[in-house]
Amino acid sequence: MDDRNELGGVTIGAREIYDELVALRGDVRSLSQTHAAVAQTLDDHETRLRGLERWRYALPVAAVTSAGTLIAAVLKAIGKV
Repeated sequence: MDDRNELGGVTIGAREIYDELVALRGDVRSLSQTHAAVAQTLDDHETRLRGLERWRYALPVAAVTSAGTLIAAVLKAIGKV
């Protein structure tokens, strides 16, 4: 059986293959650039989240220290210490 009959009479030439390969290369480059931008955004978000987490865990310690200092100042002001 002839290869032409298996493809339904369609012949694909080297030019068509080359054109599709060039288009595919452009698509891959575009995806690569998009991936780099997404990776940079992800790194930025990760950095921001880590900063927020540091503040979240530092805030209770600061509140307890401030409350202790306030209590000590009030006691000293009223003459108890």
